[in-house]
Amino acid sequence: MITCLNPVTIGGQPPLREYLALAHKYGFGGVEFGIGEVAQLGREQSLGQVKALFDENQVLPAAFGLPVEWRRDRAKFAEDMQGLPELARTAQAIGSRRCCTWLPPMVGDDPIQFRNQTRDRFREIATVLGDHGIRFGLEWVGPYTLRSGPSAVGKQEFIWNIPATLELIADIDSPHGNVGLLADSFHWFTTGATAADMEALRPEQIVHVHINDAPDRPRDEQIDSQRLLPGEGVIDLAAFLGALKKIGYDGPVAVETFSKELPALGYDEASRRTAESIQSVMAGLA
Repeated sequence: MITCLNPVTIGGQPPLREYLALAHKYGFGGVEFGIGEVAQLGREQSLGQVKALFDENQVLPAAFGLPVEWRRDRAKFAEDMQGLPELARTAQAIGSRRCCTWLPPMVGDDPIQFRNQTRDRFREIATVLGDHGIRFGLEWVGPYTLRSGPSAVGKQEFIWNIPATLELIADIDSPHGNVGLLADSFHWFTTGATAADMEALRPEQIVHVHINDAPDRPRDEQIDSQRLLPGEGVIDLAAFLGALKKIGYDGPVAVETFSKELPALGYDEASRRTAESIQSVMAGLA
């Protein structure tokens, strides 16, 4: 598996050259990155020069976030879709093969109508991405606190676990067969999923992986925005990663945490601590 740096964890992405240098300095094999910045640099210089930045730092362009607002009205979706082919070509040119988005666990609209709309829009997106050799990862969002109580956003449950996400992927029925899971250890834990659930998957069903940890509180009281670095909390990461290893997943694994404390240390120190955490957890798999 390839350890990856995620900009959210360190407080946002610094300029690409600095970001890639940090990833190289602390031994990450890849990065999550913003495709918009890469496209802009490609226009100002060339995509060959941008790719050379990745190559010089021996860092893979592991995954980028979906640059399409698919949750809103049709006009906004259509506008963003017009720009997707160019961005997909940009990703293809630098060797990036994974694009991801997350699914809301609750919606304010009719969940059946929203699901049908989501299915159709994701099929459009997956087709464009697949035309350029890019896989499309969908992340379920698991915390119970997002579906109940004051933190709940929306009135109707949508998709928040592995089975429902797999059902949506089957219904999307992408002509390229390029839609799969973004498996996040925090969401795996908060939905009560097990190592057996991961072992039931085929490696090709997993597009990308996020790893993080949870504070010592009951599972149904976990807060999405309060996550720890790998190895600092109560998630059985050995079971999560061990299951991935068992089924033969060898793709990127990015650390994704949300906190104020880590970014406050600055990009360099935050990257160093992030690297130490994932390297320690990964070493336990050997």
